[in-house]
Amino acid sequence: KFSLRIYVIYFPPCKQNGIPAEVHLSSLGLVKLASAVYDGETAITKTASIGDQYMTNSGRGDGRSSDQHDLEYLRATFEINGLDYDEMWGKIKYAVRTVMREFLELKNDQSDHSAQRNYQ
Repeated sequence: KFSLRIYVIYFPPCKQNGIPAEVHLSSLGLVKLASAVYDGETAITKTASIGDQYMTNSGRGDGRSSDQHDLEYLRATFEINGLDYDEMWGKIKYAVRTVMREFLELKNDQSDHSAQRNYQ
């Protein structure tokens, strides 16, 4: 089991200066790997504390729940295994673009409704 921590930086628009919103995707991020290979049978039959080895969050702070690496580690792992890191990164960029577009539309809708309430 694994998780990726991808960082997106959002700068809201400055309407006074006519500066539009900006969204930046950081090429720095984290790869978190569970400390054991997931086995569904073992996970179901073991106690919760043993099942924690399949977690990828490091919030426990005891160092047992995950290994943590940077995205360069992931790139190297992809290359070793003949996988296309750039294709995966392109899909992440597409997902971020899609989510941020929806976020900005929702934010605009909310501000439009707020402005309408203020004028009524």
